Amino acid sequence: MPSQQALIIPSPKAPFVVGPLPIPIPAAGEIRLKIMCVGLNPMNTIQHDLGFLMPDYPAVIGADIAGVVDKIGEGVDDFKIGDEVFVQTMHGGFQQYVVVPAATLIRKPKNVSFEEAATLPVNFPTACVGLLAPAPLGLGLNPSFTWDKPQQGQSALVIGGGTSVGQFAVQLLKFLGFTRIVVYASKSHFDYLKELGATELIDRKEVSTDSLAVKPPVQVVYDSAGSLDAAIDSVVDGGKVASCVPRAKPTKDYESRGITLNYHFGFYAGPELLKPVGDAAHYPAQRGHTEFGRHIIKELPKLLEKSVIVANRFEVVPNGVAGIPEALDRIKAGTVGGVKLVAHPQESVA
Repeated sequence: MPSQQALIIPSPKAPFVVGPLPIPIPAAGEIRLKIMCVGLNPMNTIQHDLGFLMPDYPAVIGADIAGVVDKIGEGVDDFKIGDEVFVQTMHGGFQQYVVVPAATLIRKPKNVSFEEAATLPVNFPTACVGLLAPAPLGLGLNPSFTWDKPQQGQSALVIGGGTSVGQFAVQLLKFLGFTRIVVYASKSHFDYLKELGATELIDRKEVSTDSLAVKPPVQVVYDSAGSLDAAIDSVVDGGKVASCVPRAKPTKDYESRGITLNYHFGFYAGPELLKPVGDAAHYPAQRGHTEFGRHIIKELPKLLEKSVIVANRFEVVPNGVAGIPEALDRIKAGTVGGVKLVAHPQESVA
């Protein structure tokens, strides 16, 4: 059986090992991708270190995939061999080939590189679900994904605007029509964040989260840093706060002020499309993610073609999958800022 090179976790919390695995065969409704680029994500370090959302061992993780359709399973009519796509998976990205449900593929526009596409599959849906998806998945600002700027004239704050998710939140707020977009981030990212749509910027080194309170307060806050007290201090009574940091808990009262607090996950496919991994009873993806995800699959290529949404800036990790462990250590140490690390699995030595 033909084999591929993969970055394998042999057993729980064991060090990564580069080794051969069989090249998978797609079943009915699936396609096989030749992975041209894979994005690295802080979630990868949590999966490895804590065993969170892990497939069976020996395991291959990696969720942000861009590639070329290499083989098509029975019953798939919407794609052909050679199509360029990107996709979010729960595992399987840190190798050269992967099988995924055809219904989860997003077409890659010609004006977007594989490296740029690999910055999108997890981080863009995270911001998009939090802001646009209907409750309880998100804040419900634009559940039908219309292009008519429904929040024209309103104001918003992004905490952690320099993160990959935060950068997409800024762009989505501009897409939604927010006129005032305040962004809390490192000063080194200010010029780029202005290009993305920020109208006011607050340097996180000059203003601590403990003292952050935007005046006048905003209608909506997107928090990608786990700073919910600052979000509550910065939002109007009756306002809305979305956080992609489920472990973050506020200490300040928000319910008596009528503030909506939403915790969300960046899935665009539920368990009926992507088989749950880990504890199925507590698997966070829901059928509602699939329903809203259809809008993402349809609209994101258009947004990219028109440059309404641009991918994260990226840095290429050398040495194929073998270079990924060192790069993940950089993410874990907090030494990566403002860019998405991506790797080229096809560069791996066979």
